Amino acid sequence: MSHFIIDEGFDYFLEKFEQPDWQKPVDQATLSYYQDKLPNRLLFYWERLGFCRFKKGLFWIVNPADYEEDLTTWLGDEVMRQDNYYVIARSGFGELYVWGEKSGFTFEITPTLGWIYQKKGNAKEIAYGKSNQELAMFFGFKQIEYTDMEDNNGKLLFDRCVKKFGALEYDEMFGFVPALAISDNASIKNIDKMNIFVHLNLLPDLIEIQYIDFKKLGQMAFGVEDTSTLPDLDNLK
Repeated sequence: MSHFIIDEGFDYFLEKFEQPDWQKPVDQATLSYYQDKLPNRLLFYWERLGFCRFKKGLFWIVNPADYEEDLTTWLGDEVMRQDNYYVIARSGFGELYVWGEKSGFTFEITPTLGWIYQKKGNAKEIAYGKSNQELAMFFGFKQIEYTDMEDNNGKLLFDRCVKKFGALEYDEMFGFVPALAISDNASIKNIDKMNIFVHLNLLPDLIEIQYIDFKKLGQMAFGVEDTSTLPDLDNLK
C-alpha cells in the first residue's frame, strides 16, 4: 500500500507504527451503522485501511461490535448508561481503548491488571464539533513503548512474545497465566497466546476490577500524594 496522508495526527501515528500488515475491509452496512455514533474521521480510516493490525499485532483498529458484550462486563451497566461507549482500538496485550459518543476517549481498560483508567475525555471539544480533531490526536499521541508492556526488569515484551509464539491474529492476544493482578510476575515465562474474547470474559470472575483516575495513577506511578506537578499522564499513552 502506498503511503498517504489523512491528517497530521494519523500520519504521525503511521510514521511510528507503519502501514498495517493485516487488513479486513469494512462493509457499507457497518459504516452506515456507526455514522453519527463515532467520528467521521474514524470511519474514513476504516474505509481506507479497514479493521487492521499494526506491528504484527502490537496495535489494532477493531470493529466495536466485537467488543460490545465484554465492554459491558468490564464497565458495568451503570457506567454504560452514562454515554454510548465503543472499543475503537486495542493492544496486543488486550488493552482496550474506549471512545464515548459524547465524551470521546474516556476509558483505557488494562485487563491484565484489572484496571479501568478513567481519562479526562473530550466532552467539551466534542460539544464544539471537534470530534475529528480529538480522534486524530488519540492516534497521534500513541507511542510504541506505551502500547507494549515491560517485564519485571523493565524490558519490553511484545517482540519477544512474537518471536516465541508468532504474530497475533484478530481474535488473539498475549496474556499472563496467572493474571498479573494475581501474581504480579510479568515474566515472558508466564505469557501465552490466547483468545482475547475468552480472556476478557473470564478475567472479571478471577480478579478485582479497579477504577484508576489521574490522581490515583500518579500516586501509584510516582509514589507521591500531590499530583499537581506531575506530567499529564493522559498524553503519555
